[in-house]
Amino acid sequence: MPQSNTCVKTAEGQVAMATIPYPDQPGPGQAIIRTTLSTICGSDIHVVDDLPVPAGVPMGHEAVGVVEAVGAGVTAFKPGDRVISSCLLCCGTCGNCSEGQHSVCSSFNSPGNLLFGAQGEFFLVSGAQTTMAKIPDNLEDEQVLFASDIMSTGFAAIERAEIKAGDSVAVFAQGPVGLCATAGARALGAGLIIAVESIPERQAMAKRMGADIVVEPGEAVARIMALTGNRGVDIAVEALGHQVTFENACAVARLGGTVSSVGVYGRFPVLNLPTSGSFIHRKLVTTLCPIGTERLRRLMGMISGGKVDLRPLLTHSMKISETPAAYDMFRKRDGGVLKIALRP
Repeated sequence: MPQSNTCVKTAEGQVAMATIPYPDQPGPGQAIIRTTLSTICGSDIHVVDDLPVPAGVPMGHEAVGVVEAVGAGVTAFKPGDRVISSCLLCCGTCGNCSEGQHSVCSSFNSPGNLLFGAQGEFFLVSGAQTTMAKIPDNLEDEQVLFASDIMSTGFAAIERAEIKAGDSVAVFAQGPVGLCATAGARALGAGLIIAVESIPERQAMAKRMGADIVVEPGEAVARIMALTGNRGVDIAVEALGHQVTFENACAVARLGGTVSSVGVYGRFPVLNLPTSGSFIHRKLVTTLCPIGTERLRRLMGMISGGKVDLRPLLTHSMKISETPAAYDMFRKRDGGVLKIALRP
């Protein structure tokens, strides 16, 4: 029976390493993965700090690894395959999955279908047949890691806003998801891309990911309106999960434009829609990370084709056994941290 040294939530705001046993033979539809690369996501901080998730839950949902064993019904993968798992689980056959809405799979009771345990030496994937994808031999773990969550989420913020070639885009907050939205806007054909960020290291990374202009949050609305001739942008992305950034995104979306929200509002039980100036004739969309084998394949195709390279987001590296210390670093944003590579 594999024993996995895994990061678990021990109390509100606290994590620690613990030993979790996994069966030699996974159940039907499941796969056991030996982790080769993992990381911490902003959603992990919400799980630990804000959400009513019980103590003892194994943490982590962004990882790549090697298949150790598969259960009955898993025919697309075999032991030894290099794979990436989506951050959410899906069955591939329910009504929502059949419509392509895998992230809200009804079989796994979305939004409770988050993958858990990927910040460990091993992790278990249910719905493996349609939740995972093989990693092409020409791609490194570091190249594809973020397709599991933040790349898919950031790109989807732009896709669900129905971008057209040459559209102007403003992305509020350049954390990992916001940076992926910036990279997605560039890869998907945006014209002017304006990033909103105050931290110098993140401002520089925004430029590296494709932003044309970076503005400070306190002056963002005035600057964006001036840069667009007081028209506003075609797409305004809210990637922080705060009321004020949501209001600012609404303020700069043009008439007929779209506010695209991928922020996690865990500390805001009520999100108010600003009506000053009247929020009329604009579209508001929200996005839960698109997932599944085909989504992963397409994202890795963009990476393989050189359309996007998110490896610079891995600013730090630690061992999986050091994950609790990595949480502290990530939460405090020490040393310009964006994403931490966790390796065995």
